[in-house]
Amino acid sequence: MPEYEGYKVVYEVIAMPKGKWAIFIEIIRTKDGDALVARHNPFPDHPFDTKLEALDHVNRYIGRTVAALDSEEGVDTVRRVA
Repeated sequence: MPEYEGYKVVYEVIAMPKGKWAIFIEIIRTKDGDALVARHNPFPDHPFDTKLEALDHVNRYIGRTVAALDSEEGVDTVRRVA
């Protein structure tokens, strides 16, 4: 899971019936602990077949969301891969 400077990303992968997977995420600013994106499922109508498929979609979603948050605040996004 990629890490973003200045943000903490909390995610939870949830097993659903029939072998499907869902994921909940929350994006928190580390300097003040403010939840910028509250805990939610960004793909409510899309159950995933595997955990890896869910994480792939979430990584792309988080990248776009953090970039949008940074552009609102005038900050350049620094991405680190853990």
